[in-house]
Amino acid sequence: MIKTFSFIILFFIGAVQSTFFNAERLASKESVVVLSSESYLKIKGKTNVSTFECQFDMTTISEAIRIHYKDYNQSIKFTDTKLILPNVEFNCGGKAINKDFNKLLNTEEYPEITLKLKEISKVKPQNNTTTATIEITISNIVKSYTVPISITNDHNLHVNGVMPLDINDFNLTAPTKMLGMVKVSPKIEIQFSLKILEP
Repeated sequence: MIKTFSFIILFFIGAVQSTFFNAERLASKESVVVLSSESYLKIKGKTNVSTFECQFDMTTISEAIRIHYKDYNQSIKFTDTKLILPNVEFNCGGKAINKDFNKLLNTEEYPEITLKLKEISKVKPQNNTTTATIEITISNIVKSYTVPISITNDHNLHVNGVMPLDINDFNLTAPTKMLGMVKVSPKIEIQFSLKILEP
């Protein structure tokens, strides 16, 4: 279903080629990568009484991903590089909470979350970490964030990161339950762990 799962994969390509492996400076280049079935992406949050986790169905990503990027002195920049996440492909663990999740995201009117990778830093990393600039669209509102990521190589390349968000920034209203006694915190985070394979 998803053919543009490029956002986090591009983290890896940029960082490995230009930060960790000292690759030559690039003009404009393409590459193709695929994701291992061991990869995951999920949204985590909490209420005043518990926590919740909504995991994206990674089985919807079955095709190799073609990516485009350019190398500059201090960063790598990307063009039209985006990840589209249909809201209905997140599973929060039950029908009721899935319904609340989609209501929170205004799924009927805005059925997708869009992530665009804009830039990745080439500043020398510490402990295999670097940063990337990511643009996220939720409910038709666009915000930009700088996100730390880590990259490791243990036979396969592994990319990890966490993007903290405040749903108030996207004009979303957290649902309440039990006459308002159970409230959802506006602070959530997108967690990802992607294992990259060569096609």
